[in-house]
Amino acid sequence: MNHYLKASFWRNALNDRMTWFALAVDAVPIFMVLFLGWRAEALVLLYWAENIVIGLATIVRLVWSGARMGAAGIGLCLFLVPFFMVHYGMFCFGHGVFVFSFAQTVDLNAANFSPSPAALFNMFETIRTSFPGMTLALGLIALYQLTAAARDYWPSSGKDYPDVMQEMFAPYGRIVTLHIAIILAGFIMMALGDPMIGVLLFILIRMGASIVGRAWRDRPKTDAPAESNQS
Repeated sequence: MNHYLKASFWRNALNDRMTWFALAVDAVPIFMVLFLGWRAEALVLLYWAENIVIGLATIVRLVWSGARMGAAGIGLCLFLVPFFMVHYGMFCFGHGVFVFSFAQTVDLNAANFSPSPAALFNMFETIRTSFPGMTLALGLIALYQLTAAARDYWPSSGKDYPDVMQEMFAPYGRIVTLHIAIILAGFIMMALGDPMIGVLLFILIRMGASIVGRAWRDRPKTDAPAESNQS
C-alpha cells in the first residue's frame, strides 16, 4: 500500500492521456443528468451495463497477457477465459438482479431472471434502449476500454504488465466499489433530501475510481503491487 502514498504514483497517472480520456468518459453522465433528465436509476443501470463491457475487455486483456507468456500462457488462457466468462457472468447476473430490483421505470420481464448469457444480453439491451443517450454512453465506455487495453499492452520498457491472474481479478474490485458508491450515495440522498447531490456524488466516486485505476496501470515496474483496480 505504500505506493499509494507516493506523489510519483499519482503523477504518472495524471500525466497519462488515458487518465483524462477516462475522466472525460466518466463526465458524460453529467451531461445526461443536466440535459437528458437522467436520475440515479439511469446511472446505476449504466454502471451495471459497464460491467459487461469491462468483462468483454478483460477477455481481450487475458488473451494479450497470456500471449506474452508464450505457449504456457496461451494454454493457461484456454482454461481461464471460459472460467472467467462463467464466474464473472454469474457475478454480474447476481449484481444485476440486485440493481434491477430497485429499478422503477425499466420494464424487464422477470422470466428472464435466470443465469445465462441470454439473460445478461437481455438485461444489457434493456438498459441500452431504456434511456436517451445510453447507447452513446456505453459506446464511449467500450471505446475507452479497448483503447486502454491496447495502450496498456503496447510494447514499452517503462511499464509493468499485469500477469493473467491480475487481469482476471481486476474487474471484481470495481463491482465492490460500485456497491459502496450506491450505498454511500443513497445514504446522502436520504440524509439531505436532495437526489441530485447523491447523483453527482455517485459520478465523482466513479471518476475517482478511474484515477486510482490508471495510477495502478501506470505504476513503474519497481512499484508493482499485488492488488489491482479496473477503471
